Amino acid sequence: MDFEAVRRTVNDVVDAMWATDPRDGFIVRDPRLSSSCEQVSVSIAAVLDDRGLGRWTFVQASRPGESNGHAWLEWRVDDTVEFAIDATLQQFHEHPAFIDQGQTPAADEFTEINYRGPIEEWKWFDTGSLPFTRLVDAVRHELSLRR
Repeated sequence: MDFEAVRRTVNDVVDAMWATDPRDGFIVRDPRLSSSCEQVSVSIAAVLDDRGLGRWTFVQASRPGESNGHAWLEWRVDDTVEFAIDATLQQFHEHPAFIDQGQTPAADEFTEINYRGPIEEWKWFDTGSLPFTRLVDAVRHELSLRR
């Protein structure tokens, strides 16, 4: 796996997301807010796949006893997390974004796994209640303009 290409892709996707029209309401514009972690992670996973950088595992988890959660991506080999992308980890004041080898620090805090698998199989991905597929399309369009 070319993890430098992964890092570049994460930066490209985040930049493209912020360039989408805020009136479309795809994302919460404040990256410190937890509601943007799913949108960021889903968009990154889709573009990583587009660029031939693998199908990443999407993780959505919560703290024990809480309904609010957090989301990130993992590159897993067998049951080991070799690399994690947690581009919105900075919403938790004690951590910067995590795009590196090993597990995100969030995994120590968000231990109740609600979903772990491909983005396409996550129950909220294409339900129409949240605009994930529209956001992915908007990010892909923005990236195509930058070529």
